[in-house]
Amino acid sequence: MPNAECRMPLTPLHQISFSLQMAESDFQGLMTAEAVFEEHFKGKPEIRGVAPGRVNLIGEHTDYNDGFVFPAAIDREVWICARKTKGPSKLFSKEMGPAKEFKASEVSPGDIKGWAAYGAGVAWALSRSTGKPLPNIEAVVHGEVPIGSGVSSSAALELAFAVIWNEIADLKLSNKELAKIGQQCENKFVGVNSGIMDQMASAMGKEGKALFIDIRSLKITYAAIPTELTIALCDTGKQRELANSAYNERREQCEQACKDLGVKALRDATMEMLQAHKDSMPDVIYRRAKHIITENARCQEFEVALKKDDLDKIGVLMKGSHISLRDDFEVSCPELDAMAESAWKATGCVGARMMGGGFGGACIALVKTDALPDFTAETAIAYKKKTDLGGNYLACNATDGARTLTKTR
Repeated sequence: MPNAECRMPLTPLHQISFSLQMAESDFQGLMTAEAVFEEHFKGKPEIRGVAPGRVNLIGEHTDYNDGFVFPAAIDREVWICARKTKGPSKLFSKEMGPAKEFKASEVSPGDIKGWAAYGAGVAWALSRSTGKPLPNIEAVVHGEVPIGSGVSSSAALELAFAVIWNEIADLKLSNKELAKIGQQCENKFVGVNSGIMDQMASAMGKEGKALFIDIRSLKITYAAIPTELTIALCDTGKQRELANSAYNERREQCEQACKDLGVKALRDATMEMLQAHKDSMPDVIYRRAKHIITENARCQEFEVALKKDDLDKIGVLMKGSHISLRDDFEVSCPELDAMAESAWKATGCVGARMMGGGFGGACIALVKTDALPDFTAETAIAYKKKTDLGGNYLACNATDGARTLTKTR
């Protein structure tokens, strides 16, 4: 869960009236970044990188329990244009202006704050992991990943910097290795104790496919999203509250459940095991463990349902995930519940659930593409009646992971 104070202020969801905004052409973001680079640094970039945000179709709070997750990289991306420089590294965002300068091979945790901590932290993690000196860069960042909606703008920023430095320093690291670098940045430099799902999804995404990830082994199995479906992000318009403190509390409760059950991680627990210990466990610890165990099972069933194009089963599993997050893990809120309930009843909705750390943010829905206008209109009307909030709605497609790009103009 990213720290909001350190997030790159990427373009937010645009509030719309009963229609879904579709993604811009891939290269518009790159052209914007290039134009800003040429204006700010008075020259042309040498290298260009892009990394996507992500949604998580199912598998919430399972990553730090060594379990299973089912994300997809989405076509809302972070773009970076950069070149080597003899002086210190200089990062610039049109939204936030210049960041504090730093030396890529000498920067340490605590030196850089705010959005630039993600760029500096990647440099620190790469230098620390490879033992190789990194060149300094001048770089412009342009983002089109919605913030505050649980689509991980921070991981996209980390992976965009990672592919830039990987190529410019000729490190020859794989994208899976770069995902681990991104997590090191997040955990040790930025100071957010997150799992690796976000970075792995941003690094390893494939067009049209979701990633079934075994977090323990980091084995990835790709599953095609049915072509007749579109991913819809339904933002409640409520900023997440108490998210960091609740996240840490849930981790501690899961760790306590592991001790009570005598397992290394809740990935290793079964419902039979949990039931046998129910009377000796505090109810809240029992329910936290129950969510993780059943959510891991839902992830595995979801893979089968996707492969069979079993839309009814997909819907049942997504709804079950939301109810478990609401009742057993207790990370939902009235706005998330209202959005999910509104989506469940809307035309074309195959499945919907809350997504992310909870206490605000967005729901994710899989929607029949030809019913998108009706789905949006009906969901928006019902949600406003329940909450008096407008909500924000965005259509996304699964896309490729982080990569560098050749010049486009």
